[in-house]
This record gives sequence, C-alpha cells and structure tokens, in this order.
Amino acid sequence: MNNRILPKIVNEVQAVTEYLSQRFCDGVKTDLAAICQDENISLIYAEYRNHFDGMIVWDTPRFYIHINTEKGNLPDSNRGRFSLGHELGHYFLESHRAGIRSGIIPPHASVNCLVQDDKLELEADYFAANLLMPRERLRRFTGGRKFSLDIIKEISAKFGVSLTAAVIRFAEVGTHEIMVVFSQDNVVKWSYRSENFPKVVNKFKKGGPLPPTSVAGESFLKRNARYTGVEPVDFEDWFIYNDWKPQWQLYEQCCYSDIYNYVISIVWFK
Repeated sequence: MNNRILPKIVNEVQAVTEYLSQRFCDGVKTDLAAICQDENISLIYAEYRNHFDGMIVWDTPRFYIHINTEKGNLPDSNRGRFSLGHELGHYFLESHRAGIRSGIIPPHASVNCLVQDDKLELEADYFAANLLMPRERLRRFTGGRKFSLDIIKEISAKFGVSLTAAVIRFAEVGTHEIMVVFSQDNVVKWSYRSENFPKVVNKFKKGGPLPPTSVAGESFLKRNARYTGVEPVDFEDWFIYNDWKPQWQLYEQCCYSDIYNYVISIVWFK
C-alpha cells in the first residue's frame, strides 16, 4: 500500500520491478529463480522451524536468500513466491542492500504478516507486489470485465500470489475502483481504497468494529451469516451520508478464514 511509503522508494521500486518483470517473464508469472541466478544470489530452500519465512544474508562475496519450507514456502507456492519476492526487495532496494552488506541492518529475517507496520518490511512487500503483479500486465489481464471476487481469484492463480496480495494490488492499479477492508475478530485492522474510489466518509475506523449491517459485520454478529456471493448493500451500511452520495449501487463480497477468524471485505460501486 504505497500511501505509507516514501515517494522516492515508490519510484525506485517501480523502475526496478518494471525492468525485472519484463526481462524475466515466464508467460504471466515473473521468474524469480532466474532473477536470483542472474544476480548470482545463492537461493536455499530448507526447514527453519517457525523462525521466519525468508531471510537475506551477506556473506562475502555474495548474498544468500534462505526460504523456510516448513512454513509452506515451496518454490511454486503462492506464499513461497511472495516470500522470495520480498527478499529480492531487500536485495534490490539500494538502502536495504547497503545496510545489510555493511552490517548496519543485521541478517534480516522476514515473516509474512497480514498487518505490517515495519518500514523496511512494508517497502519489501511493495517491491514483491510490483515484481509479481506488474501494473500493465495485471490491467491487461483484468480489463473489460465486470468486477467480482472471481477476478481476484484469477489473479491469485495466474500470477502465483495469495488472495490478500492480489486484492491489495488490484486496489492499487486495477481496472475497477474498490475498497478493501481487513478485519479480525470484528476489529478493523486496515483498509485501502483505489485512488479514484468516490470520496465518501467511512462508517468505521481502524481499531474499531465493523459496521454492524455490512456483510462482513453481520458475519461476526449473526449465526449462519457468512455470505460469499456478490451482495447489494445500502450506502449507509459502509459510509456516512453527508448531503451527497454516488448514484450507483453499492456491492460487497467477502472471503473468510476460519483458522485466523478474519474477513476480507471488498466494496465497490457500479
């Protein structure tokens, strides 16, 4: 989510990943192993218990990237691809690489996290998203179709990324304006809007409960209320009415995790 990243870093990420994703394109997917080989990075997949997902280490004369298969980071898995893309962010971003090489930044162990606040980790996540889902490639893939969660699932399958990574990236650069709300145990952890999403006032705050009449909110408050289809909802289920509202119908669609008790809600007008 690049609104939390310095413009200088955003520009660096976009320039580097555009070059890499064009040069190392394997159909739709970016070939991460080929990038490592070209850069003479030693890539090691092994079991490291529950300590990290990925870690980059400088040991003269080269960099080593360790990927933890014990946490599901297999070479072709969605999680494994994002973990490797993230570590490549630490390698290619000049300030990260210089810090790791000089020892100012210690050997850097990274953990995939749905709620991320660390500056370096945010920057590496943004690098991974740009590398795995280049803007123009994603827009060509999704353009000209009615939006629904099915498009996000197709991005996940074709580009080799998680649903969460796919929906965040679509909100940033996709072909339809959406709002994404991530909540856990009925507490909003974060939300993100496409740049051109209508300028309306949310009926929720980070750290507070979901709006109770939203589809996501009802899934926590009512029994047997987990709806997975596209649901038409009222404007005031999600937003505060202040003398103006868009004339389009508002829709919501959710995906759920029983293991972590979270909901990802996608909201859009059409």
